[in-house]
Amino acid sequence: MLVLSRKLNQEIRIAENIVVRVIGIKGNQVRLGIVAPSEVPVLREELTMKVPSQPRQPCSGTRVMKCARC
Repeated sequence: MLVLSRKLNQEIRIAENIVVRVIGIKGNQVRLGIVAPSEVPVLREELTMKVPSQPRQPCSGTRVMKCARC
């Protein structure tokens, strides 16, 4: 496991097409923004425990984590 420290508005890049940015820090909660191609699934851990009934469709060609459907 790679462990990194980042400050507000700093980014982590994964490969050439995935960006994770710290967009907010409030107390012990950190808000992250994730930009990834639509073919890369980005899920919160608790959603990986559920078995989806049907495949999800991405919202657009590039997906930002904070989306009503994603």
